[in-house]
Amino acid sequence: MSDLLNVDNLTVRFEVKRGGSWGRKSYLYAVDDISFAVKKGETLAIVGESGSGKTTAALAVARLVKAHSGSVHLGDEDILQTQDEDLRAFRQKVQFIFQDPYSSLNPRQRAEAIVREPLDSLSNKSLAEKTQIVEGLFEAVGLRPEQQRLFPHQFSGGQRQRIGIARALATQPELIICDEPVSALDVAVQAQILNLLRKLQKDFGLTYLFISHDLGVVQHMSDSIAVMYMGRIVEHADRMSLFTAPRHPYTQALLSAVPTVDRVKRASQKRILIPGDPPDPVNLPKGCRFANRCPMAQELCHQQEPELRSDDNGHRTACHLLS
Repeated sequence: MSDLLNVDNLTVRFEVKRGGSWGRKSYLYAVDDISFAVKKGETLAIVGESGSGKTTAALAVARLVKAHSGSVHLGDEDILQTQDEDLRAFRQKVQFIFQDPYSSLNPRQRAEAIVREPLDSLSNKSLAEKTQIVEGLFEAVGLRPEQQRLFPHQFSGGQRQRIGIARALATQPELIICDEPVSALDVAVQAQILNLLRKLQKDFGLTYLFISHDLGVVQHMSDSIAVMYMGRIVEHADRMSLFTAPRHPYTQALLSAVPTVDRVKRASQKRILIPGDPPDPVNLPKGCRFANRCPMAQELCHQQEPELRSDDNGHRTACHLLS
């Protein structure tokens, strides 16, 4: 299966001023030289703790924040170089499902207008065509036809996220970026929304870039997983390989915290605690960014940053201990 999205050496930085308006100019590299690909019809999950850069990477892919360098190809087109009408066409191909179903919907618009909004902005379809598309989308996401006339405050959190999903589907996008789409919902509702996303992917042949900090959710949704720490990808593998044989100490610690209902697995699972705090992102230490928190760090880890190397099966890891 061919790659739909190819991200190469993507870097996003933000200027940080220290010492007042005349202070020295520094940069925070929220995303630092990362590369990954997403196959058509599959789901790549990017996981990591808060501040790892996963959401910023997704925003850069969607051209919602400016990338400092690198390239993002959707098919044969470099997204970061598109302008004007080409950028408008790109907006139809890539849509976003936001984290918070409460703040991502306009409270003054009725549900039908919210779902129709991308069509009004990005397409030249007639009103009758738009109305037909909106009706089909409400049915596809499990909402009743009469609910089109309601305002966001008249829906539950899960229903609001269904509206957000319907809106993302309106332009028949090639790629949908899901930014923590269930983290603000109750656990029971999370399962409903995840199952809906899986069903829509199968029905419409969708490709997802799925951002999450919850590895339990990721295990249910993804085909492959990239683990980020302090702006870098430290491990990237298919779902089965990563969950059964994690290689990077950071990934191992994250997986050890995932709860399980399997009593045998729970009894044998040893929790790995990560000591200390992440380093200052504006003044990163020399060497591996995880070294000051890694219980297995060696002298080399504090001196030289590891490269993201791939084995024969495509399992990529950035760790000196595997060299």
